[in-house]
Amino acid sequence: MDKQKILIVDDDPAALESIVTCYIESREPFELFQALNGEMAFQIVQKVLPDLVLTDWEMPVMDGLQFIGKMQSTEAFRDIPVIMVTGFMLSPHDLRTAMSVGAVDYIRKPIEKTELLARTKTMLRISAANKTIRKQEEDRLRAELDHHKKELAIAALHLANYQKRNEELLIEMKRLIPYMNKEGMEIIRNIIISNKSNYENDFLNIFEAQFKDVHTDFYERLDEKHPELTPTEKKICTFLKMNMNTKEIAALLLSTPATVEVTRSRIRKKIGLEHFQSLTEYISGI
Repeated sequence: MDKQKILIVDDDPAALESIVTCYIESREPFELFQALNGEMAFQIVQKVLPDLVLTDWEMPVMDGLQFIGKMQSTEAFRDIPVIMVTGFMLSPHDLRTAMSVGAVDYIRKPIEKTELLARTKTMLRISAANKTIRKQEEDRLRAELDHHKKELAIAALHLANYQKRNEELLIEMKRLIPYMNKEGMEIIRNIIISNKSNYENDFLNIFEAQFKDVHTDFYERLDEKHPELTPTEKKICTFLKMNMNTKEIAALLLSTPATVEVTRSRIRKKIGLEHFQSLTEYISGI
């Protein structure tokens, strides 16, 4: 079983030593970390992700309230319980202030060993419960994402198959044109134009909506990095994100491979890729 990690933060070395001694004498399987101010403590939090933090209130560089506030503003550290430890800020107003910024408990100095261990065990149980809940939520989200990815892959396959059958039907219809009068040819042309418009407005839009469910914020990140891209270029980036090749993209966009290659070259130029850099790999990383 992994040791539970506790970070103790205090600018007074004697106070640090006192708390550390209490934990060592308890013979509990704790892994202890120490810091002399909030800034140093935050660096340790980033490296070791402790299960519990005990912090003094008044410290140089970054005090306890600032340190807790910084942890609360970082999603990965928000669920780590923090106990405020102080010998000066003892009024009910101080207690409310500490709780309001994110502290979950409050211990007064001088510290009594039994109280320290009791509060510590309680907070570690909370920390363990938070981890379990967070893992369950991550597992649920991962399963949901996998499900959406499968749906997106199926949608892409259906889209490609639909377009293939559609193209074959349009080719057969075009063969009828030489045998028709002017009015008949006009009807065929209108059917072809209407079919293309419906395909772009319905099937591609449905596919794009499913894509957004899987690749959340992809378009926002793409716009932020490369606002100069046109709607058509962004659409091609969508298919590149799915690792589709030029021929597959051309079929889905009712275009030709040569036209798609020209657009890809334009995208590369706007993005500023070197000749040896892969456009697909770059888009996949956004």
